[in-house]
Amino acid sequence: MKKILILLFVMAFNYNSFSQGIATESAKQFYNKIFEYDYVEKKPIFVAGRDSLRNFYLSHFNAFDSIVTRAIIKGDTAKYLRIHFEYIIDENGVPYNSQFKYIGSTRYGSSSGDKKLKYFNDLNSYFKEATKTMIHKMPNWRPALQNNIRVKCNVEDYFQIWLGINPEK
Repeated sequence: MKKILILLFVMAFNYNSFSQGIATESAKQFYNKIFEYDYVEKKPIFVAGRDSLRNFYLSHFNAFDSIVTRAIIKGDTAKYLRIHFEYIIDENGVPYNSQFKYIGSTRYGSSSGDKKLKYFNDLNSYFKEATKTMIHKMPNWRPALQNNIRVKCNVEDYFQIWLGINPEK
């Protein structure tokens, strides 16, 4: 009877360590790999919600004065201006490595495309710093999951502001 109990104990111990070995191997496969937001199984989640994320962008981006001034000088009013950027959410939900991409404009707030405004190119370093500061202040997210393993995820996003009188309804 003792031999049977010992044998069962050894089998259970080996099975448990074998299953942990499989989990460790699959985790190694995702180590240092960055997944794109659209192609990860479970996307990272901003805990406060999507609307709160937009509000966070609007309240923590400190380069609005330059954008509005330059757009008014160039006569780009009665349009939506979109600030495009990207950042990475790591395995623990911490945002980092922000990259400013470009500023675009569109006539309609709900449109899917926009036109890149080249007259902002000389201010790219200023906008990169503003984006970096904004992402640095961002709270943690729930991380992305791939095969139920936490992974890094690249998030491309934008926010828009209306520059003019009477926005579309």
